[in-house]
Amino acid sequence: MKNKISNYLNLIATVNAIILTIIFLFFNPYKQEEINLGHVISLTCLLILPSIVSLLFSLMNKKLLAIIAAIITLPLCLYFGVAKIPSVFNLYLLTPIFYLFGTKFRFFSEKV
Repeated sequence: MKNKISNYLNLIATVNAIILTIIFLFFNPYKQEEINLGHVISLTCLLILPSIVSLLFSLMNKKLLAIIAAIITLPLCLYFGVAKIPSVFNLYLLTPIFYLFGTKFRFFSEKV
């Protein structure tokens, strides 16, 4: 049961990171300039790919690799979460929180 909760929390965190990154890149109300390909590539490599990798490793029950992939997304999610207050991008703060709780449920679901 706790493994399912952990998987759902990691799925929510991954979907949250992907949707918010797409909004940030393509539908950002605070940006007046064009979309730069370098920004798209860097945010894809720093947020979307580690989120997907963390979800896949979580589903494969590779806890350490899922934690490492989630830690990679932590600094950028924290930055985007507090850079513009209040805004829709404060929801980036939910991504590391969901990863943290998903990892907690994953660790404590196994018998010691």
